[in-house]
Order: sequence, then structure tokens, then C-alpha cells
Amino acid sequence: MNYSLPISNAFASLDVLSSVCEQYQWKWVEGMLIGGCLQYGLERYAEALEWFSRIVKVDECHVEAITHMGAALYCLNRQAEAEQSWLKAVKLQPCHLDATEHLVAHLYKNRGGEAVEVISSVQKALRLTTQEMACGDAERITSESRTDKVPIQSSNAGAGLSHSNKCQEVDSAGFGSSGYMLPGLKNGRILALVHAKGTILYGRRDVQRAAEAFQEAVLISIGRQVTNIQELICRIQYALTAQDGQQIAEGNRTHTPALPMLPPEKARHTSRLVFGSSGELPGLDSMSSGSSNSYLFRGSSQVGDILSLYYLSLSLQESPSTANNVGILLAGIQQLPATSSLEATRVSSQTQIPGINPGSGLALALSYYNYGLRLDPNHVHLHTNLGSLLKDVGQLDLAIQMYERAVSCDGRFDIALTNLANAIKDKGRINDAILYYRRAVHANPEFAEAVCGLFTALNSVCNWHGRGGVLLESGRFDRWHVDANGGLVDVQASERGSGLTQRVVEIVTQQLRDACHWGLGVLHDSAISGLMEQLQHLCKDPSFKLDEALHEWAGKPWEGSRLVRLIERAAKVMQRNWYRDLHVTGRHGPSRYVRPRLPPSLTVPSAPTVLPFHTFTCPLSASQIRVIAQRNALRISCSTLRSPWIPSMIYPPPSPPRPHLNVGYISSDFNNHPLAHLMQSSFGLHDTKRVRAICYATTASDGSVHRLQIEKEAPVFRDVSSWSPDRLLGQISRDNVHILVNLNGYTRGARNEIFAARPAPIQMSFMGFAGTLGAEWCDYILADKTAVPATTLRPWRDNISIEDLFCDDNEGMKGDWMYSENVIFCRDTFFCCDHAQSCASGENGITWDEVERKRWEMRKELFPALEDDAIILGNFNQLYKIDPTTFRSWLRILSRAPRAVLWLLRFPEPGESNLRATARAWAGSEVANRIFFTDVAPKSQHISRARVCDLFLDTPECNAHTTAADVLWSSTPLLTLPRYAYKMCSRMAASILRGALPRSVEGEQIAAELIASSEEEYEQRAVALANGATYTANGTGYAQAKGRLASIRRLLWDNKWQCGLFDTQRWVNDLEMAYEEAWRRWVNGTGGDIFL
Repeated sequence: MNYSLPISNAFASLDVLSSVCEQYQWKWVEGMLIGGCLQYGLERYAEALEWFSRIVKVDECHVEAITHMGAALYCLNRQAEAEQSWLKAVKLQPCHLDATEHLVAHLYKNRGGEAVEVISSVQKALRLTTQEMACGDAERITSESRTDKVPIQSSNAGAGLSHSNKCQEVDSAGFGSSGYMLPGLKNGRILALVHAKGTILYGRRDVQRAAEAFQEAVLISIGRQVTNIQELICRIQYALTAQDGQQIAEGNRTHTPALPMLPPEKARHTSRLVFGSSGELPGLDSMSSGSSNSYLFRGSSQVGDILSLYYLSLSLQESPSTANNVGILLAGIQQLPATSSLEATRVSSQTQIPGINPGSGLALALSYYNYGLRLDPNHVHLHTNLGSLLKDVGQLDLAIQMYERAVSCDGRFDIALTNLANAIKDKGRINDAILYYRRAVHANPEFAEAVCGLFTALNSVCNWHGRGGVLLESGRFDRWHVDANGGLVDVQASERGSGLTQRVVEIVTQQLRDACHWGLGVLHDSAISGLMEQLQHLCKDPSFKLDEALHEWAGKPWEGSRLVRLIERAAKVMQRNWYRDLHVTGRHGPSRYVRPRLPPSLTVPSAPTVLPFHTFTCPLSASQIRVIAQRNALRISCSTLRSPWIPSMIYPPPSPPRPHLNVGYISSDFNNHPLAHLMQSSFGLHDTKRVRAICYATTASDGSVHRLQIEKEAPVFRDVSSWSPDRLLGQISRDNVHILVNLNGYTRGARNEIFAARPAPIQMSFMGFAGTLGAEWCDYILADKTAVPATTLRPWRDNISIEDLFCDDNEGMKGDWMYSENVIFCRDTFFCCDHAQSCASGENGITWDEVERKRWEMRKELFPALEDDAIILGNFNQLYKIDPTTFRSWLRILSRAPRAVLWLLRFPEPGESNLRATARAWAGSEVANRIFFTDVAPKSQHISRARVCDLFLDTPECNAHTTAADVLWSSTPLLTLPRYAYKMCSRMAASILRGALPRSVEGEQIAAELIASSEEEYEQRAVALANGATYTANGTGYAQAKGRLASIRRLLWDNKWQCGLFDTQRWVNDLEMAYEEAWRRWVNGTGGDIFL
């Protein structure tokens, strides 16, 4: 084919046009316009500019020529002049969208704010009033002057626009159907501009204005058949519910229908049901082509609203991305749809997976993910999210397969790589997980989840190369850093943080800094008025000016967080008022107990990447740890209060105790788990005249002896592992629960959304999580003065009234306090143990000589080559609790105690080689060779062999908890260091140790010896105790221990059956006293901490 012929023809045409234009003295505008376009098409931009300029000399308001001049100038690299030309054209005639499109494309990337101003000005100039749209008289509309509404202002981008030339297309089909003075053929173009505006605003984190732009785009696309998005959502929902057999009377259309949970097969028909048989969008039916983009409507107040819009989007154009988004939403819904939808889901989900109930949100999510993968088998997000769904229901192997498919589709997809690493880590393949974390960080060094995941994984196996560290309290904490070569660095000398640890803390710091802006602007005047109407009567002091107090919050950091706490506190106050109305004053009115709602614009906040559990071993300040907990609590609260299953009324209060309190215990760990080991007898030990225990097990039975004992001995035991939140909450309410206890906290399997819904008047947390929950839905934690020093309490201790919120200074980074919850301070250790009940029969009758003989025999069995005079120092914690500073101390202890050896566990196995290599590098082979590793033993063997250890060296960063109790039950002395005042996890062993010692002068003296106050004192005490211990053969077949360690061991053994730690009945009695006092205070409206 001869491609030169069209070009030759173009030049020939130019010659003709030039000749004719000269004959007409360059007054023939149409000819000059054609000629200029030919020059532009031939990439002769200077010549094109000259032709277009001639037109403007003839007609200075010729919009097309001015627009084309801008394009030519842009191609000549004269961008500033191009911009002015386009802006002039936009001002002259806003309905000529070419200039607007050119100008927005030019500004979009680097000057998005100006692009938004241009689009907004065009919208303002062209928008029809409600009366004009209702009139439909196009001629009258365009004949009216609009310059009084939108005056010309300046030459800046986005300045006010006018249109001196009328739009010449008033008679075109669909004119004004978009809500603008444009023909129907241009609906797609104005829609694209408005969508671009929304995208820019969303990228600039202006979510509210972005949502408004996206709403406008949707209204354009449907031809303004409704006045707002909520009306469209209602229209969709009524069409879907009517189709699903839920007929709704015309007069009852203000009632919101049930959450529309549809399988893909039904969702595909949404547009036909809403807009008629063709299913085409009315606003685009005049166009030859249009946009098929779909948007996430973030302004919606309910998940069902968002789902409705997604169903419409999916029915207009099948999209794997839309299927993915629907799946994400449905995966978070824990309720069953209508029966007809449930049946459809059973058909849709051909593969039944354990843990996914037919018809549930998870089952529907699964069907959408599979549907999306049929559309695009290589969609990396669908594979990833399907993997996450499977992981959440315990199908770890299937989840790994999905993540691997995602990675095979895109080997640099950071989310899939990180999720694969997380799943593989859960399988115990730590080294493989580290490789995937490294790949994720390499793909995206700014991906916080990958960076923090790598940090946690490396620390779990003590791989500290490049760990670095932080400068925390001038080097008092996290003093010894590790460089890229594995060498030690003293931060007190370097005075700066470094390495991966510093990077993680920087990420957390930035996330917490950004957190204060969440919800900013939510307390506008109308919101404050609404809150006043709802909440003023709940204030304890009638003269308290709630509106003034709310205005003090408005526009300031942490505005959104404070508002959520106010709504939660209001529900709490309301529940107590309801109790008083029923049982004290005799008043009763349902309208008084309507649950306050979150404002629709308040989105669910993100949580920091470092989870509360990981703060146990991450070197962070008190304020950072506190705010991390608060942000997680806030996310749970918002998610719960946004959930479709939350009732409009608060949960009713229980009736008064008759005579006992009903105490509910919620846990995922009523199985073979340390919590069950510790608490298995406690539920049956309650005095049923004082407390009736009701256990709610959120995981299915593993058949272990621990689960069976709890099921047998608890007065009421409920397996709620397959229950939805609303069903569980309803049961708690029917069980008349006075106090609800959270035995998980922020650990795996927690059902914190139950507590956020506030089904019980008093809610507590203990035993499951060693730290603050930072939550309005946790009223008390159980502790003692060792675990929680008074200096770590928030100064304002009342959490009762609305007014307290405006005094407690709870939000923000100021202050080194940790606990906002009220604390129940126990007389003895707060730690519960079951060793006395679960030990082997006859253990109470064994003699000291028998104990010593068995200890020596087991020592020889475990370490047959060990010298008789060797002193065994040990630690049986998981290796993630060891930090460089602690390991350095242990090596220094070994170097100064030449007869000592260090016994550690392969917990996990890959950590052994890392610690051995580090020991050789830091202390030499002689010391490194005195470190022994053994496998993790079953529970009973673990406790019995703990007696072989002469001295347990605790990990100061995060103490032994259950292990500390196990060690002390074996009568082995324990040396600990409560490194932080503000970290309960670093103070637990000291509390447990005090509980194992007699309450005497001698007990206090031993506590002072074994609870160090500094790293140096910790090392000195260990060295002195190890060097002071000896073994002497006594002719009885075993060597007899001598020295201070031996005397402490004997005292622990003598006191084992009388001490507070192992007296489970004592612990239960104290707990009952605490429950009764907490209930008394709630009834009387008394705040503050409880001291038993």
C-alpha cells in the first residue's frame, strides 16, 4: 500500500485552500480551520499555529480555533501559552469541552488542584437549576443570561467562567439530561471530567469532595432520574428485594430493606430490574460510546448501600475488579441472607469448604472471587483475596496455593508476597517466609506490612543482621544495636537509631502522626446540633453545656476519635439509665434507649501496621504503644457500629443479681492452649451463690482434656464457634450477663466486636493479653501493683459520665501513661494458675529427697556429658522474646561464670543456628560452646524437666508468663528484670515470682534478690548466684546442691502448696470480690480503680 498518497493529497489540498483563502483575503474561516487542522495532522505545528491565528484575527471569540492554537503551542513546547489559550476557550464557551479536556489533561499530574478548579468552574457555568431541569424548555434555558451567576474573574486556571456564545446544540437529543447545558452526546465527556475530578481529589485524600464528585458522575450516568445517590440506592434495593420475594408496600418505602446479599448470577440482572428491559443507563443512551468505570461510594453509611452500587456496576459491565470488591465487602459480613439467596448461593458455590457456612457472607464472597477468576484467571488481586478468605477460615494450605498463584501472575505484587510470607510463617517455615518478605520489600520498599513483617520474622529466629535499633529514652532501652555485619553498636555512643528497627519505628511514628487527622471536620454545626438533641439529657450535670464542649473538639486533632468514644460512652450511660428506669425509678420509654449512630461520613479507620501484640518486643515509647492499642480499638468500634447486624436499640441491661452475678467468659482458647492450662479449674470453683460462670467458646473443640474439663465443670458452656455476632450477642443478653470477660484481648481468634457492641454493663479483660486494650469497650483490667505501677495510669481515673470524656485527655501522644481502663488491683498476684489441680496425683506427698533425686536423674538423662559441677542457666521462652541486649547479657554472664551453661529451646528450630553464630561472633567459641538447645517438650514433660535448671534467666523485653509459673511450680529460682514500667509484658514474671514466695521478710528478701532493677544488676545477680552454687556427692546416688540457689529452691518447694500463686481457690475468691465491687460501683455510678 502507498502510504505517501494521503500525505501528497493533504499537501495538494493545502495548496488549494491557501490559494482560495488568499483570494478571500484570509477571511474564509471554515477554510482556514480545515487548513490549520491539515497542518497539525502533518505535524507542521508552527504552520498550524499561523493558520489558527489568522482565524482569531477575524473572529477573536472563535473557540475551536483558540482551542487548536493551544494544541499547536503545546506541541511546540510553549506550554504556558497553550494553557492560556485553552483557558481562554473554556471561559468563552464552557460547553465546548475540547479545551477543558486539553487543559485538565495538562494539569492532571502535577497541578491537580488547579485541574479540579477548572472542572468545578465548568460545572458551575453549565449546571441547570432544579427548576430548569424540571421545565425541560431548552430554548428558554439557553436564552437566559448566566453571567450574573458566574462572572469572569481572572486569568488563573479555574477562575470563574462565562459563555458569551450560546451552546448551539440545544435541539440535540438528550439535551440537559446530564443536568448540564449539554446535548446527550456529550454526557460521557462531562461524566469523564467529573470522574477525573473525583480521582484527583481521592488521590489528594480529600475523601469527602471525592465522594461528592463520584456521586455526581453516577447521577449523570443515570440521566438524573433520581435527585441523589441515596434515592438511587433505595431504588436498587427495592428492585432487588422485590425480585427476591420481599414485597414492600408503597406506603412503607421509608423503611430500609434487608441487606442485599446476592450471588453473582442474580447481581448481573440489577440494571434490567432497575432501569427496564434493556438495562442501559438512561443518561448514556444518546451516546455512541461511554464510560464503564465504577466507583467506591465512600459517603454511604451502610455496607448494603455500597453493595447495591456494586451490583449495578457489575450488571452494566462484567468486571473482575468489581467482583473482587464485592467479595471484599461480603467477606466482612457475618450474617445470612434471605432463604432464596441462600439457595442460590448453594448452587453458585459448588465447592464446599470447611469453615464456610452456605449462604453466609464468606460463601458469597467465595462465589464472587471464583466468578471474577472465570472472567480473568490471572487477576492477581482475586487470587490474593481468595487466599486471605481461606486463611481466615483456617484453610492455610489452600490459602498458600492461592497466594502462590497470585505471585506466579505477578512476581512483584507486594501484597501477595507479604500474605504468602505470613501464611508460610504460620506453617512454621520461617526461613521461607523471610525470603518472601525480602522479595516484597525489594518490590516496594515503602510497603509497611512487608517491612514490619520482615522485622517480626527475623526477630522470631534471632536473625539480627541489620536489625539496628532505636534511640529510646537516651539509650536506656534497646541500648545494644546490631549493624549489617552482625556487630554490636552502643546507642549511647552513636546517639542515633539505625537499621530495620529504626525503619519500622519511623513507619509507626508517621502512621500515628497521620491518625490524629482521621475524622477531622466531622463535628460541623448540624452534627453538633444532632448530638445535642440525642445526648444532652444523658449528661450527669444538667448544667453541662455539651454544645460548647463539642465545639471545643471541632476542627482539632483527634476529633473523630473523640466523637466515637462519645457515642460509645453514651450507649454505656444509656444502658445504666435503662437499668435504673426498670429497677429504681420505674420510668420506661423505648425512645430513650436508641443507639447513637456514627455520622455517615466517618469511615472505618486503618490500624497501625505494628499490631498491639508485636509491641511486646518492638522498642516503642509508652505513648506509641498506647495509641497503637487505641487505634486498634477504634477500628473495631467503628467496624462494629457500622455492621448491618448491630441493632438500633442498645442491648438491655440484665436484671439485678438473684442472688448471683452472671459472668460470661469469651475465649477462642478453651482448648489445648496455655490459657486453658491456667484457668481450666477456675470456672467450676466459683461459689454459685456469688457467681455463675458462663463460658462462650468461639472455637470448635479439639477434644483435649483441657476442653473436656472446662465443658464439664463450667455451670454453663456454650460452643459458639459457628455463631454470627448477632446470634452470640442475643444469647449473652438472654443469659442475663452482668459482667463479660475478654480472655483474648488482641490475640489470634479474638471476638472483640462482641465487646464493642456492649452487650453487658461491665466488661473486663485479663489473662489473654498482657497490656492495655485502650478501648472504651473495656472497663476494667485485672492486675497488681507489680504488673501495673501507679505511675502508668492515666491521671483522670473516672470513666463513668459523658463529662469525663471532656476531662480525661485520653487522645494524643502527650504523657507517658499507659492505662485508660480502670484497674482491679489484686492483693496477691493477679495471675491465675491451675498447677495444684492439674499436677500428677501424689505430687503433694513427695519428699524433698525424692525431688532432688529425680532432678539429678533427669539432668543426667538430658545432658549426659555435662560435668557434675556445671550450673545450668536456662530459658524456655519462644526465641522472639530474646533481644540483642538480653543475649549480650547472657553471654557476659557465661563469660564470668565459667562453670555455667545456657539451656535454650529450638522454639523455633531455625533460631538455633543464628544464636550460635551470634554467640561465636560476640563472645568467642568457648562461650558459644556452652549454649545447649533441646526440642520443645509436651506440657507435662516441660514442667517436670524445668526442675533440671538451676536458675531460670528471664527475658526482660517480654517476660515468661505461663512458662514462669511452670518454672516456679518446679521450684526453680527465676531471675527477672522488669525493664519497662509501662509494659505489663515485661513485668509479669516479677508479679508471678512474688506470688510464689511467702509473704514474709524472707520472701521479700528473695524477691529483692531475684527482681533486678537494671541490666547491670541482672548480670551481677546471675553471676553471683551461678558462681555461688555447687554440687556435692553425698553417697545417695545424686549430687546435692549447695549455695543460695539451693536454699531459694528449697523455700519455693516448701511454700508451693501455701503460696498465693498456686492457690486457685484464693484467686477465684478474690475475683468474686472484685466482681461484686465492680457491680456495686456500676449500680451506684461510682468510678475509679478497685483495690482489693
